[in-house]
Amino acid sequence: MESRFAGDAPLSFRTLCWSLVGTILAGSSAHAHSPTDDGKARPSIEILITAETLTPDGRLDEAAWKEAAVASGFTQRNPNPGEPASERTEFQVAMNEDTLFVAVRCYDREPDKIIAREMQRDGALFRDDAVALLLDTFHDHRNTYFFETNPNGTRTDALINDEGRRVSFQWDGIWRVGSRRTEEGWVAEYAIPFSSLRFDPKLDTWGLNIRRLVRRRNEISFWSPIDLEANVFRVSRFGHLTGIAAPKPGLNLQVKPFVTGALVDPTPGATKTDSEVGLDIKWGVTRNLALDLTYNTDFAEVETDNVEVNLTRFSLFFPEKREFFLENSGIFSFGPGAPQLDLFFSRRIGISPSGEPIPIRWGARLTGRVGLWNLGFLEAETEAATEAETGNRTPKTQWAAVRLQRNLGDRSTVGLLVTQKDVDGMSTDGSGDNLALGLDFNLNPTDRLNLTGFWARTDDDSEAPEEDPLDPTPESSGEWAGGVAAAWSGAIWEVEGGFQEIRDAFEPAAGFVLRRGIRRYSTEISYEPRPENPRIRNFDFGIEAELITRLDDSLESLELQAQLFGLSLESAHDLRVFAELQEEDLEEPFEIRPGIVIPAGRYSFHSGLVVLDSDSSRRFSAELATRFGEFFNGDRLGTDLTFRFRPNRFFRSETTWSRNDIDLPAGSFATDLIRQRLGVAFNPDLSLNSFVQYSDASEQLNLNLRLNWIYRPGADLFLVYNQIWNAPSLGDLTSAERQLILKFTYLFAF
Repeated sequence: MESRFAGDAPLSFRTLCWSLVGTILAGSSAHAHSPTDDGKARPSIEILITAETLTPDGRLDEAAWKEAAVASGFTQRNPNPGEPASERTEFQVAMNEDTLFVAVRCYDREPDKIIAREMQRDGALFRDDAVALLLDTFHDHRNTYFFETNPNGTRTDALINDEGRRVSFQWDGIWRVGSRRTEEGWVAEYAIPFSSLRFDPKLDTWGLNIRRLVRRRNEISFWSPIDLEANVFRVSRFGHLTGIAAPKPGLNLQVKPFVTGALVDPTPGATKTDSEVGLDIKWGVTRNLALDLTYNTDFAEVETDNVEVNLTRFSLFFPEKREFFLENSGIFSFGPGAPQLDLFFSRRIGISPSGEPIPIRWGARLTGRVGLWNLGFLEAETEAATEAETGNRTPKTQWAAVRLQRNLGDRSTVGLLVTQKDVDGMSTDGSGDNLALGLDFNLNPTDRLNLTGFWARTDDDSEAPEEDPLDPTPESSGEWAGGVAAAWSGAIWEVEGGFQEIRDAFEPAAGFVLRRGIRRYSTEISYEPRPENPRIRNFDFGIEAELITRLDDSLESLELQAQLFGLSLESAHDLRVFAELQEEDLEEPFEIRPGIVIPAGRYSFHSGLVVLDSDSSRRFSAELATRFGEFFNGDRLGTDLTFRFRPNRFFRSETTWSRNDIDLPAGSFATDLIRQRLGVAFNPDLSLNSFVQYSDASEQLNLNLRLNWIYRPGADLFLVYNQIWNAPSLGDLTSAERQLILKFTYLFAF
């Protein structure tokens, strides 16, 4: 595809991308020095270099732990900001030629009251006593790895970008941890291979922080203090890990072949078999650049998306869950992000608009850091496919994205993102080649003030719809979008506001846009005073407003939500009460349900919302949200009710029921959505999960059953069973489709 961005001069996408990448690789220094600190004192600890191979079993009986320096002195963030932690925490850090080791001793004067009911990989450890290790391996004061565990040795990890602006808990790293209860509390011992981390080998200092949760007190404490003026991922407040020696050079290559076998029954009595072989490769080109390759990509093990009931006239947004697209995915984040606008949204690759999978033949991704630059390059090819449900054809397609981001000062960045969709032919819906280019910035001139902005333009070769002579689209509408925002945060006050303009013809085929042809004005103010009451953590008051106009400045939507009262108790129970005002100007009728139409016109309606949430660390907890009041030219009563049951570390259950009763002049209807999750964790590496969903709106009952055995770090065995029933009611089920899938992966590390 040729770009028209520069007038009549054609510009090859790949020529542009690779010339930019080459310029950076050739012109950057070998490494970037750590940004200058802000002058505030930070705690530090020196790493111990040892020849020992330590076993992460929580016993701490190796000689290295008798020699390593000990750090302590944790400070509360909650419930008493700035005061010493109620329980003593100590930790040590060591390394050999290929692994980083961290030992954390969590002392507790009442060890019988420690809460630990999660044991499944990526469990919700905020409900337990837990310890999180955070590593800023480039010491850039922006990004961090997150490794969390509890007394059961459960593993939860994440990638944190731009001090919490982008958080990916879907990422799974290769690491081990052993936890053990003692008479004095509990101990966690981490072992993280350097091959699982991207870092600058020329640096001898990393950013480091340790976070501890004492759940029965709802207490959060940090080794390097992070007060209420900053979010919990404020990487610029981390302490220092010093004395790091560059690990021994190696090939740093991981090869993971996989085999899948499936029994598929698309219609009753039409069972067929299928098998696939594929390959994933990860190569550390340098210690700070990683190349990921995938062939014949398969995502059979990914949990199904949540079924949703859509009562709006806009598309729903579903997050990315597929492993290949997750690591360092924050590098490709752009502008305000989803669900408003994201120039690159990886779910466009390999998933049709109706949600059906499209085979990905191969993919390549290069991500990491070069000097002061963050770099991301992704390319993938999807096969031609025809949707079974709609019959729409999607031709073979090449997808690509290049992200360049330059660090400025301690916490600011400017960046460029280019995406391309290159179609071999034309799809059924007329979509064709597409090119998008965007520029954005994220500035932090002070510790409390954040300024962001973006501008993007697209070049789309899709077949234009036939022009309506009575309502032609103005040629001047343009193919661009832009916006700015500012946010100020303090200990009890937060204020932010922003503006965006998205033109009618702005179409990033590799991205996501909720609305086009609009101007969006938004503001949010929150106030959270902390009274001197031992039972109350804070009150919460606030207001959020969003005004959306058309390009001629006529009103399209107005949403105003005032939090009249909020209360958070030290016992972790919460209450929120909201009042809402909404105005909608519909230019066209809106079919909210088959046969039920909301006519075009101007609507103004009010509603209320009450949210109650009990302490989720308990064996039994619940959450209730109810919305009541007007809805367009009628009334609505909506209820969301969730019950959680965690009797022990092996079993967990979560039941959610969502109901909407809608009464409109055109007709009345009710929707029921039920989700049931059951999980059994036999140990931190072996778990069985079931996810059942029923929606009377779609008249379907879905079952997703997944057995996952991590038989060695980085290698899995999955057994997945999927079943869909046509379900006009729960008492009237007819099998529509079912699958039984076995997937086996093995990891070769060099």
